[in-house]
Amino acid sequence: MNIESMVVKDIMNPNPIYVHVDDPLSKVISILKENRIHEVPVVDDKKRVRGYFDYEHLMRRKNVPLTAKISTLMIFPPKVEEELPVVEAIRVMVNNGLRSLPVTKANDLLTGLVSRTDFTRALLNSPEYINTPISDVMVKDPITVNEDDDVYVAIDKMRGLNEMTIPVVDSHGHLKGMLHIDDLSGTIWRIKERPTFGEYKGQKEKKIFKVKEFLSPPVFVKSNAKLKDAIKQMLDMKSYVCVIVDDDMKPVGIITQKDIIENFVKRKEEESVFVQITGLETEDPSVFDTIYDIVEKYLKKINKFENYRPQSLTFHVEEHRPNSNEIEYTLRARLVTEKKVFYKTDHDWNLFSLFDRVMSSLYRTVRKDKEKEKELRKIMP
Repeated sequence: MNIESMVVKDIMNPNPIYVHVDDPLSKVISILKENRIHEVPVVDDKKRVRGYFDYEHLMRRKNVPLTAKISTLMIFPPKVEEELPVVEAIRVMVNNGLRSLPVTKANDLLTGLVSRTDFTRALLNSPEYINTPISDVMVKDPITVNEDDDVYVAIDKMRGLNEMTIPVVDSHGHLKGMLHIDDLSGTIWRIKERPTFGEYKGQKEKKIFKVKEFLSPPVFVKSNAKLKDAIKQMLDMKSYVCVIVDDDMKPVGIITQKDIIENFVKRKEEESVFVQITGLETEDPSVFDTIYDIVEKYLKKINKFENYRPQSLTFHVEEHRPNSNEIEYTLRARLVTEKKVFYKTDHDWNLFSLFDRVMSSLYRTVRKDKEKEKELRKIMP
């Protein structure tokens, strides 16, 4: 069956795990740990969906009592119906930045759950997409941790990336395994008498634990693989992440389930440029408006280059606080055009200047590449 003809009912989990609106945070976290999941629907007495809870939103908060009712911490996700086409449901997930979506029928009654893993598996029914070379869709220069690092270093990196898994390398840069947040929870997070979530995350009375004490087997493919090879590895190993390695087992790229479904959506949105910004911790809409104005100015210029028209542009912002009063930003950009993919990383104290400089650099790089293409055409017989 081709993915274009599939509906949510074909791929969803019809018996999802869920929690009650009156459950305390401590019970919900135990359920997540026990089932090795990162998110869960929140329902009322009649099993009607009332919200959604996940680790990502909780990790951004501090000092939350473990006795707090989950109804005070949940978010309100979009819901999808069983007969919604899978392609449309993927768009809903990408646009809302969630790991899963509750499936409901009349009166918001929970009938299932559809996750990134379900969508990733469904994409095996899209032959043209999954035969893409992995080098065309992977994120280059992946962030890793050393096996001898303190696990709290790894936790901070995962928090900054909004990911629950990170690759682990040895002192020579060889891939040794994967570190999952689930594997840390039982040992690192201690529940005390009336603790807060800040304590639960290990922010107090820290002990030294090395990353290599919690390693899971590595999930990887070689750099000459196809996207389908990475998907199959992820599904077989029950991993959200796959590392791309060279012949010496050194990471050269990484791809996540999130990347896979987002790239699929980008290809479907042929008439517009998919722009996404992650890692920026602000809810001020004027900040995003200014950034998008800067980005749009340069995208219009790049769009004039034949064969280099933009298809997607993703940014990841990292915030560093060397002191309590100022923030230094690091910006990683990935521009996908019709012909090739361009990358740029830079840092600055001024967020808007940083976006402008990165976009200007991307524009100049594309222009130079286009000029080289023209010169090659002139000398070719």
